[in-house]
Amino acid sequence: MTDPYKYRSISLRNKTYSKLEDLTNIVVPGSTLSNAKTVEILIDEKHRNSQGPDKGIIYADKIQEA
Repeated sequence: MTDPYKYRSISLRNKTYSKLEDLTNIVVPGSTLSNAKTVEILIDEKHRNSQGPDKGIIYADKIQEA
């Protein structure tokens, strides 16, 4: 059984989930990642790049959908 203290779940819109599936082949060239691992890598990368005096996290209410 999965450890409830180690994992959580999120819901994504179908359109976003399709984009995630596309990214599973792109994030690490030459490898296909699981959806969960792809999300983990992208979040870690975004978080790492948001650190510093001139950086900040972009909140969802500030993002406009294309």
